[in-house]
Amino acid sequence: MRRSILAAIVLVVLTCAGEGWAQTWKPFQELGFLTGSWSGSGESAGRIAGVTASWGMEMNGNFLMHTTNVVLPASEGKTEESIRIVGYYSYDRERRKYVAYYFFSTGILGTFDADLAADGSSVKLLSTQLLNYEAGARARISITKAAAPATDITFQLDLAASGKDFVPFVIAKLAKR
Repeated sequence: MRRSILAAIVLVVLTCAGEGWAQTWKPFQELGFLTGSWSGSGESAGRIAGVTASWGMEMNGNFLMHTTNVVLPASEGKTEESIRIVGYYSYDRERRKYVAYYFFSTGILGTFDADLAADGSSVKLLSTQLLNYEAGARARISITKAAAPATDITFQLDLAASGKDFVPFVIAKLAKR
């Protein structure tokens, strides 16, 4: 009888401990610092740009949605241009890592694997596939937190042609609004 009671107590403790652990971690909590609206300035191909971005949870918390708008004002005979970037982050339970799907207003679609710095200071995404772009090309997105107590972030999108090194396409410093 004592063994049955002891076994029941151990089972309850283990079950509660397991439930407690499962409740302490939720997908996207490491990316919580991104949620909200951001704005700032940036650069693309040597042109100064106005940049706005936002991150927010979507579809019952199963996806983190990211939007960025880059506006390159008219200057030196160039017309105003805008670049829109929309990304959806998901947690791949099987691989136990974040993945992202990015859509660009240029018609490019990219799938990315995401890596988070152990200290939570940055998110780095590396494309696993780009559609509607040259074969073998790659893209990389880096989002880096400024050192505390600042709340700024740096957003950078780099592109690399097949067999070439990455070059910056958009670099922006953003502050939370």
